[in-house]
Amino acid sequence: MRTEEIIRLVFSFLGGGLVAGILAWVRTNRADRIGRRVAFLRAQIEHLYAPLHFFATQNRSFFELNAKLHEAYTTEFVAKKWSNNEATQESIRRQADATLEVANEYISLVTRNNDRILEILRDNFAYIDDDDVDTFRRFMVDYTRMRTELGPEARLKTPFLIYKHVGEISFMRPEFIERVESKFREKRKKLASYR
Repeated sequence: MRTEEIIRLVFSFLGGGLVAGILAWVRTNRADRIGRRVAFLRAQIEHLYAPLHFFATQNRSFFELNAKLHEAYTTEFVAKKWSNNEATQESIRRQADATLEVANEYISLVTRNNDRILEILRDNFAYIDDDDVDTFRRFMVDYTRMRTELGPEARLKTPFLIYKHVGEISFMRPEFIERVESKFREKRKKLASYR
């Protein structure tokens, strides 16, 4: 064998092994990066977006029940003309109060859910996507204002005119629910794409 052929053979052998080694390293490195992304995405879903989705969509259902009860209250007790008979009026008052009590119970459930949502946000802040920070911060401000500015039985502590200047407080804004729902679906879809 000539020297040139031997050198070519050695280079092809080393070159092939070197290229295979580099390709193996690239594949492993890529798989590790994808594995880290999948692990982070899974943690985001498990610790943040899935629990938020659970409580936020539950709140939406409670808001809907509350609204239906208020509609029924208006239809049955406000829009109708009832007898002025004292017994009839007392019966209507009891039924109306019972209806409002049940409606308020749903809002109490929303408040308890909001307590949990705040814990989830506080304990899992590292998992929040950058584009969700403002929406979640707004929820936290509303939550804090609710706890600070409303007294027992949701009575406003601040004078009404001051409250109007500062701005309305929301138990949970619709955009929060919509954001959580869309992010939860998006993240589950992305996770499924890695399988």
